[in-house]
Amino acid sequence: MGIIADGAERSVQAAEARPASRPAVGRPMRSRVRHGSPSCAGYGCTRPECRAAARRDRARRTKELQAGRPARIPATEAAARAVLLRDAGMSAADVAALSGVSVTLVRRLLRLPADRQPQIHRTTAEAILGIPLTGVSGRGRHPGLAPSHTSALLLQELAERGWPTKFLAAEIGTSAQTIAAIRAHKRQRIALGLDLAIHHCHAELTTGTPAKYGIAPHRSRRAHAAARQRAQHLPHTD
Repeated sequence: MGIIADGAERSVQAAEARPASRPAVGRPMRSRVRHGSPSCAGYGCTRPECRAAARRDRARRTKELQAGRPARIPATEAAARAVLLRDAGMSAADVAALSGVSVTLVRRLLRLPADRQPQIHRTTAEAILGIPLTGVSGRGRHPGLAPSHTSALLLQELAERGWPTKFLAAEIGTSAQTIAAIRAHKRQRIALGLDLAIHHCHAELTTGTPAKYGIAPHRSRRAHAAARQRAQHLPHTD
């Protein structure tokens, strides 16, 4: 019995001495990346809105590469915007939370001079440049809102192309009621993340057709007819 016990004890010690298997890559505990962003899907999130954002991001990057636009660009403009936001009263954590970019990268943009800034991904630069300066003050946190006019026009254009409202809502990661309200110019300002998602969705869907996404022809015709009728009552601005 002593020999058997000693053998079992050695087996347990050997198992404890072996290095533990590496855990699956997941979202860092202190990550500020929000659901509905491509980075969230990169961490393994399987939410529909995160996977849809990743698809839109891949399609957009493929389109840019085909057009000869590099995936990485100089960080000069993004760094300048980050400095302006900081001077207006926002912290690096605020900029990171609103843009979905890591706070470490934001701090690097704020710390290094322009001639020492390494190149960054185009999506990273767009996320930081998309944070509006209007309304930023040192006494309060910026709400992360953007004017909705351009997004409303993009949603109306997609509807006129035959994209149903429910489909757009699922792709963007919001509700059909929200899409309808923005499209009807009933919301003057919307969340920055939602504004970026609408722009990315428009860039992806305008390269294809509803039929390629499995949308029945009668649904496309109904969406187109409703959009044309709605256009007669929408405000017209130059």
